[in-house]
Amino acid sequence: MILNLALFFAYHVLWPHGFGGRFDAISAVMAVAATLALFRFKVGVMPLLGACAAIGLAVTLLLPLLR
Repeated sequence: MILNLALFFAYHVLWPHGFGGRFDAISAVMAVAATLALFRFKVGVMPLLGACAAIGLAVTLLLPLLR
């Protein structure tokens, strides 16, 4: 059940418009960085969630300005 949910959310985050759409590399890099932070560097879950939320908000707000 947990794996099913993980795959469901990974599919919807990494391919927001389905497999026919583009791959979201920024989300993939954030996921790998968060995994490393949790397991390698023992960062707490709440600070990590806050950091990922801040990075996601910054990317969402700044990326249209750079295009």
